[in-house]
Amino acid sequence: MFRDKYKDVEYFEKRLNFNLKTFERREGKEHKERVLPQYINKYYLTQSGYAEKLLRINYSLGHSLDEVFKWFKISLNYYQKYYQTRGSIYTLIDYLSLAVLFEDRKEEFIEDVEKIFSKYLSFVDSSEQYEDGFIETLALYLLKGDVENFHSHLEYLNMIGDDADSVIEAQKFWYYAHSEASWYGTHKTEDAYYGYWSFDTAALCKIRGIYDQRFKDLDFFPYDLLVQEEQ
Repeated sequence: MFRDKYKDVEYFEKRLNFNLKTFERREGKEHKERVLPQYINKYYLTQSGYAEKLLRINYSLGHSLDEVFKWFKISLNYYQKYYQTRGSIYTLIDYLSLAVLFEDRKEEFIEDVEKIFSKYLSFVDSSEQYEDGFIETLALYLLKGDVENFHSHLEYLNMIGDDADSVIEAQKFWYYAHSEASWYGTHKTEDAYYGYWSFDTAALCKIRGIYDQRFKDLDFFPYDLLVQEEQ
C-alpha cells in the first residue's frame, strides 16, 4: 500500500529508477577502480546517501519491509565506514532508530552499530561530536538490551512517556522540530523529496512497549515498521 501523503506513485517510481541505476553504476568494478584512495570516504558517503534514499523511496512506495531492510543494511554499512564528527545528528538517530525497528534481524548489522557507537563515544569524549541522550538510549538498547531514560535536544522525544496519548501529542511537533534538517521542506521540490518518516518516535515506542492502532493515522509515523513482528 502506497504510504506517502505529498507525492504520487509516478514521482517515487522515477526517483527509484534514477537512484537505483546510479547506485548500481557506482557499485560496478569499473567505477570502484577509478576511486582514488584520498576520495574513498567521499565514495562511501555518496553510496550511503543513495542507499538511504532507496530505503525511504521503497518505504514510501509501500514496497515490502524486506526490500526496505535490504537498503537499510547497505546504507548503514557505508555510513559506518565514513561516519565522522561532522555528520548530521538527525542521520545518526535515524540509522539507530531503524536498527531498533529491525531488531529481530540485528545479527545482520549489529557489528556496524557497535562500530558507529564506539566512534560516537570517542568523538563525544574529544568534544568533536554533538551529544544527544537519545543516541545512547538507542545504542544501549541494541547492544545490551537496556532501557534507559534520556534527555534529548529534540523536545518532542522528551514529551513521550509510557502511554499512547503522549506519543500522539508529541508527534504533532515532529516535522517542525526538524526545520534545520537538510530534507526539511523538500516535498515542495521537483526531485529532492524521498518521504518524511519519524523512525525515531516509532523506535522509542518499541523500546517502551507502546502500541496503539491510532498511530496508523498519525502523520509521518511508520506504523507497519513498529508492528512488523506482530504481522
